[in-house]
Amino acid sequence: MKTISTLLTSLVFTSSVFAADIRSSASLTVKTEEKQNIVVVVDGNRFDLGTNSIMISDLDACAHDVVVYQEKKDNPYNYFQKAYDVIFNSSIELKPRTNLQIHIDDCGIITMNEIRSRTPKMGDSWSNHGSFDNGYSEHAAFSSAMNYNEFNRVIWAIGKEGSDLNRMKSAEQIIKTNFLTVDEVKQMMQLFCTDDYKLEIARTAYVKTVDPENFFQLSNLLHSENSKGEFARCLKEQ
Repeated sequence: MKTISTLLTSLVFTSSVFAADIRSSASLTVKTEEKQNIVVVVDGNRFDLGTNSIMISDLDACAHDVVVYQEKKDNPYNYFQKAYDVIFNSSIELKPRTNLQIHIDDCGIITMNEIRSRTPKMGDSWSNHGSFDNGYSEHAAFSSAMNYNEFNRVIWAIGKEGSDLNRMKSAEQIIKTNFLTVDEVKQMMQLFCTDDYKLEIARTAYVKTVDPENFFQLSNLLHSENSKGEFARCLKEQ
């Protein structure tokens, strides 16, 4: 009897730890527009995939010290003695079931974007309307939007293209064949440094966006006032 009681206690404790782990897990994505490889160090742990884009999963939802190193363009060393520059060094806060995306463009501008997971998991709460409360407004078209993991793979693949023109062609193809959230359109726009390409992504993506009421937020990604004015004009026409 004592053995059974001990076993049940152990199972309850294990289940509680498992549920807490699901609730508190978070992830971090770091991407640069430069094609040089990056190394990400989180709380002293090194992540090096030999690419300019790294996604780190199963991190605790709390504060982390993050340093991003980028391989120098004119490297005087051989393959085994690479030289790096520090391009990001800061403490960040990761939230439960959220992917924090750090994007560093060709101009050295750093933007950070939080993306909530849309998949219900153990321990999550439900809203009074009977729909899952995950930070998104209720919208019938969400069932047609790309899922979180699939979109991350797409962004990574587009980012590996060698030129803005090729990235644009790939992005347009994805937009034409899928529905997207405004957050996902934002990430596509961030793949480009110039306003012309960003505006073209916005024009193409509007009719495929499942939450168009939030589309105005994308104006903040444009640098010039002329581009912001053109964006407002296009949005009004829609």
